[in-house]
Amino acid sequence: MKRLILPLLGILMYANTSFAQGIDDRAVIPVSVTLNSILRLNVVSGGNIEFNFNTLSDYQNGISNSSNYNTVFTVASSVDWNVEMYTEDATLVGTDNAGTPNTLALNNIGYHVTSVTAAANYDIPADDPTAPLGLNNIPGTILVGYNGTTSNAGGVETNNFTIHWECGTTPAGGTMAATSILEQQAAADRYATNIFLILSPVTP
Repeated sequence: MKRLILPLLGILMYANTSFAQGIDDRAVIPVSVTLNSILRLNVVSGGNIEFNFNTLSDYQNGISNSSNYNTVFTVASSVDWNVEMYTEDATLVGTDNAGTPNTLALNNIGYHVTSVTAAANYDIPADDPTAPLGLNNIPGTILVGYNGTTSNAGGVETNNFTIHWECGTTPAGGTMAATSILEQQAAADRYATNIFLILSPVTP
């Protein structure tokens, strides 16, 4: 009996040794990337534009654009974008009359836009200085935007723009008022409104 038992014990010990292999272990390292959209608009200069009509020539010919009537703004964005521009009021509103305020048509003020980079990289409806566009209070009016082809995402070193303002100049092109301030017989007053610049991402 002993001769039979000993070989069986040897077989069992060999089997147990064969199955006693190392156990795998592992660790998990979570990795994630969060991309937050960057959309920043900054008015660098020209945040308050004031046209003063002091002479008959001003009334007849208007006040042309100069560096005193420029607004510089920049955009920093990680996505394609549009900047809209429109006014708070339907007209320029007189502020000196305590009773019923005088009004002046918005399109007596006109503008065109230039860029430090190629204008073809953007949608700039008012890119022609000989055909300035008149102000309006229609939300959605594009000032500068995505042209549908060339991405305008980027920093302020490329997305840098100047709005060139003028008033009462009655240019032949564009959408400014066709009659002079003198011909309109506007009452002496200080006319004002707020202009909104709205930066928004382009929906894919």
